[in-house]
Amino acid sequence: MNGLANLHALPATPGFHELPAGELQFLRFGLARARAGEVIHLNTQDREALLVVLEAPADVRLAAGARELRLPPRRSVFSDGPAALYAPAGTDLELRGPLLAGVFQAPAPDSGGEPYAILPHEIDTLRRGRANFARQVRDILPASRPATRLLAGETLNPPGNWSSSPPHKHDRHDPPREARLEEVYLFRVHPAQGFALQHSYHAAGPSRTFAVGDLDAVAIPAGYHPVVAAPGYDLYYLWCLAGEGRELLWAPDPAHAWVDVA
Repeated sequence: MNGLANLHALPATPGFHELPAGELQFLRFGLARARAGEVIHLNTQDREALLVVLEAPADVRLAAGARELRLPPRRSVFSDGPAALYAPAGTDLELRGPLLAGVFQAPAPDSGGEPYAILPHEIDTLRRGRANFARQVRDILPASRPATRLLAGETLNPPGNWSSSPPHKHDRHDPPREARLEEVYLFRVHPAQGFALQHSYHAAGPSRTFAVGDLDAVAIPAGYHPVVAAPGYDLYYLWCLAGEGRELLWAPDPAHAWVDVA
């Protein structure tokens, strides 16, 4: 138990495949894959949930409690913007294929709130970094949207570029300097035979580096966690955080913080 990131390869079979909890206290992630005509049933029980569409050739039909919702098609995370569904604790979800989606969950009280859709035109796209750490960020579930713990978005790295860089961490609850937030990354790579490198380390402790491929997931309970795309390959990752509060406060690694202003 050292707080470093852990790599998980998710099955390519239909159904709902959830990451082991491991060192994560607040955040859970699962991959939902349904073929045409198949239905996946989920009950959030005492957790809020966020479903983000990764692939869907047609409108996505969802039942969230008593509500029927539709999300638009998404051919690819590299060509189309995201759509998502937020569901408060205690919501019964019914997902109809064909669909590939990421589902994040975090413990939350029954707020009495309603499920709601997040559509592509409602999502802000930001450009962050510069030079070979420039990337594009889509802010799916910022703190301004109703939720209890979850914060989520997606990042697109051009080939050879870095993100989560300069390295930062968010594992100590000390606002306004830093918030304790666990994180999960789900990766997509184009073309799919490519890879990226995910580094995880503590300033005065162990480190770990993974080669991550298409549909690999990384759980990040603590520590710094920069990532880089291999040359020639576009990199996408869906990310979500949950922990203490919903302020996205991170602390840069002092050894590398100078890169921001150089």
